Amino acid sequence: MTRPAQFLLLFLVVAAAAYWPGLAGPLVFDDHQNLTPLKEWLAGNSSAWRVVLDNTSGLLGRQVSMASLVLNVQLLGPEIWGLKLGNLFIHLINGVLVYLLLTRIARAQAPVQNSQDVVRRWMPCVVAGIWLLHPLQVSTTLYVIQRMAMLSALFTLSTLILYISAREALREQRIARAHAFFLLAIITALLAAFSKENGVLAPALCALVEFWVFSPAGGRRRHPASWAFILFSLVLPALGGLLLTLSQASFIVAEYANRPFTMEERLLTQGRVLWDYVGALVLPYGPRLGLYHDDYLVSTGWLSPPATLIAWLGWLAVLGVAWRLRERLPALGLGVGFYLGAQALESSVFPLLMYFEHRAYLPSVGALWAIAGMVAFGAQQLSERMDHPQRVFPLAIAALLATLSVATYARAHVWQSQQTLLVQGLEHHPHSRWLRTDVAQELMERSPPDMEGARSQMDVLASSPQDSTRRIAGVWQLMIDCSAGKTAHPESKALAFEGVPTDIEADLLLAFEALGNGVLQRPCTDLGPNELGIAMAGVADRARIPQTHFNLRRMRFKAAQLVLQGGDVERALLLARMADSGSREDAPIGAFLADILISHGRSAEAKPVLVRLRRQIPKDDPAGQAILKGLEDRSAAAMSR
Repeated sequence: MTRPAQFLLLFLVVAAAAYWPGLAGPLVFDDHQNLTPLKEWLAGNSSAWRVVLDNTSGLLGRQVSMASLVLNVQLLGPEIWGLKLGNLFIHLINGVLVYLLLTRIARAQAPVQNSQDVVRRWMPCVVAGIWLLHPLQVSTTLYVIQRMAMLSALFTLSTLILYISAREALREQRIARAHAFFLLAIITALLAAFSKENGVLAPALCALVEFWVFSPAGGRRRHPASWAFILFSLVLPALGGLLLTLSQASFIVAEYANRPFTMEERLLTQGRVLWDYVGALVLPYGPRLGLYHDDYLVSTGWLSPPATLIAWLGWLAVLGVAWRLRERLPALGLGVGFYLGAQALESSVFPLLMYFEHRAYLPSVGALWAIAGMVAFGAQQLSERMDHPQRVFPLAIAALLATLSVATYARAHVWQSQQTLLVQGLEHHPHSRWLRTDVAQELMERSPPDMEGARSQMDVLASSPQDSTRRIAGVWQLMIDCSAGKTAHPESKALAFEGVPTDIEADLLLAFEALGNGVLQRPCTDLGPNELGIAMAGVADRARIPQTHFNLRRMRFKAAQLVLQGGDVERALLLARMADSGSREDAPIGAFLADILISHGRSAEAKPVLVRLRRQIPKDDPAGQAILKGLEDRSAAAMSR
């Protein structure tokens, strides 16, 4: 084992130790929603195949990630600790893959022209160590459902390694070996895409390596096959994406109708976001890292804020410098290209929320490689003027890695509990509505509950300039007051239900559903099921988003349940029919609709709904099949009378 590989092994051990305290931490954000199918399987209400194949996250389903969660549970049990341990194991594997990839890149093309062999040997190990131990990666590794981003990174890194191995085999005229590596690269690229959609970028990143690393020697032309691969894997997909965006393809632009920003505003903002990820890599101030970045300031113009224009000019300057120094400092161009290329989906035209640290997980490899190339270049120039550079630089690197390890260990401690995450979040993200609602939830769940403290969190959000934030404050105020046995305040009702909603995002929908569930269990003073159902239906009717949107269908479904409990059968039927799209995901709505019809002597009307449900509900969904059989038996009994 070479000395760099031995040090990499040390980094892996240190990384495991640094992350260990965080394995005891809680689920966060959409962990709960995405792990629900897993819980249904564990409860015997579904099959493992349904968990893997019925996932609706993303365009491709992310079946590989869901399969890994099923396997994780089978090997380590269903506890959160085991799922986080699985994530840590993947992170360590990814660290090894980063080292292998960068070693192959360094071998194929020295980061600095005429650099000493020691730099080429050690730079991949140092960059892999920094990447492994960097505190920015904590919010990906300890965030269970970001297993999807981590597995996509794993298979993308594997694809790049296999591609470079294939190209090296071609250089050596080992054609059969090259074909085998190319075939394996295709397989791993598919696995990357079916882990998370970012994996579709694997061929483009291979084309970037082809262009930058396997450029022909001076005086020689690039092989036509090389140009063809770059064209079909990098250039044409980029042009295709641009054309689809300009043509307003629905799968790109449709969800903007339910966002508080436009496509133009998102693109403007991402210039700053990309620099902020780099800033977090260079100066990782732990307390500012974390989950609660929904308060990120949206750019509404080139000078609003002025940093928008500066950010985009900065990226143009970096690209220009990288191209100018492509021969003297090729690591800069490759690293910047990798960083921006790996962000091409999540930091471009798709209507995703603005900022999440896990989006920098794989791209940070490129950013660190570019930074390391510049540092190595500068250190080489500086070493000529130093007496003992061979002592100073290793000590500086060791100090950096030790500092990162301590910072990651501290971040892992913060992730040990929901309370520590919330306390640190409040200090640095006081305007985050995700944070305020999480704090309110935690205060309500205490023993005894702190309802006044929870309401004070919502009072802060009630003064927000954003309509949807004020609305979510009103819904939470009603939840808090109803839970405390108090009267529903008219001011809270006005905040929650009046006006014209410009968007109904997921957190607002979940708040409405939670309020509805609470009132179904125990009606609130001055807010009974019927009143709440009518009010929620009114919000859905006035919303300025397509009336067929999934979030509005879910709101109407909950409203139908509420008005039914309030005794208004016809309104419940109307709302249920409006909510039911006939898709598999709406099977519970169809079952609810059929139940109402059968219960009120209208079994003939229920019959086509039952026929449709027979097609919708999978055979290996025991809970769904049991509900359907019960409905069919009741319908048959009613019609035989």
